[in-house]
Amino acid sequence: MNDSPPPPATGASRVSGSGRVGSPGGGDPGRPYISVIVTAHDRRQYLQGAVESVLGQTLPPEEFEVLVVKFLRDPVLDRWLDAQRPRVRTITDEGLPRLGQKLARGVAQARGSVLCFLEDDDRYLPNKLASVADRFRRDPTMVYYRNRNRCIDASGRPLVGPFSRMSARELTIPPTQRDDLRVVDFMRHYGAEGNSSIAVRRELLLPLLPALEQFSTSTDWILFVGALASSGALVVGPETLSEYRLHDSLSQGATRTSRQRLSAEIARSGEAVVRLTAGSRAERAARFLRGRGSVTWYLLDPAARRPSFGTLRDAAWLAWLRREPTFAIQIGWCALRFFAPRSTTSAYWGYHQRDSQRQNWRVEGVAPATPPSEMPRRGGSPP
Repeated sequence: MNDSPPPPATGASRVSGSGRVGSPGGGDPGRPYISVIVTAHDRRQYLQGAVESVLGQTLPPEEFEVLVVKFLRDPVLDRWLDAQRPRVRTITDEGLPRLGQKLARGVAQARGSVLCFLEDDDRYLPNKLASVADRFRRDPTMVYYRNRNRCIDASGRPLVGPFSRMSARELTIPPTQRDDLRVVDFMRHYGAEGNSSIAVRRELLLPLLPALEQFSTSTDWILFVGALASSGALVVGPETLSEYRLHDSLSQGATRTSRQRLSAEIARSGEAVVRLTAGSRAERAARFLRGRGSVTWYLLDPAARRPSFGTLRDAAWLAWLRREPTFAIQIGWCALRFFAPRSTTSAYWGYHQRDSQRQNWRVEGVAPATPPSEMPRRGGSPP
């Protein structure tokens, strides 16, 4: 994993609001309408199930293609993937360790007008692509769509927890409205974070590929702010169309050291997203994300640099807009951290663990039995 900060976005890698919105027809004749980009990391035990969930879609096979982008070779999996040709195209390149690199390579190779993303440990429900295709065909102004997730455990059993209780209403940011309250309301209704519930028009991402490939995490931020800076609409739909897997993995920040490393990467991603959106309609939202990530890193890692006053102000403003006490409490922790760095970060880690346990995830229909610490929050976004 590359720990160096992403470089500033310049030229073609800066978002702008002048992008053309896709046509309602959806794709050229003879080309798939949707490209599904499956990014494979080191979770081999789940990859086949992820791909099978795409191949089992109700959307006619000629309307979508599947691209699996990975940097590791596995003889058993590679033989199985080869057997799925021509419905599945596999891109294996050991020079693609970062998530952003895999996404950028997949986007560059995709032929569809609409792009859907799937992490190797997540799954689609059978009607996912049919619903996405219908959404984009009915609304030519829409450039970004996000569905609700159903959380599952390592064995694929449905989980009941905080995200299960989130609002099921539809939320839209029209092309003409980018005010703070609407954007924050949109962010609040994300549910579980990650790429597997996101679909965008391909033309939205093409200018962002140089910046995207520099990111090791938080690539869903780029998809969001890129859409926010465009001239199109963003929609969070009420449909549950994908499964988001919670499992015990060091890459998910299950230990203090791994959480510190992850928080540092997220903070650097926030800085890069602010640079990427400078002067655009998405800059304010990017500053919210930067504040959220930088404060979390500062509280978890004694070596983290102190956030600037502007960053703290953005984090506090986000906390107030969202009416969520967690972020307000973090601002108070920051004051303690300034005077006693090591003791405060140790105390905050204990607080963070207890707060995670209060999430109370459990298998649907079964009384709580699995300790919440065995089902940590995934690493795509800060807590």
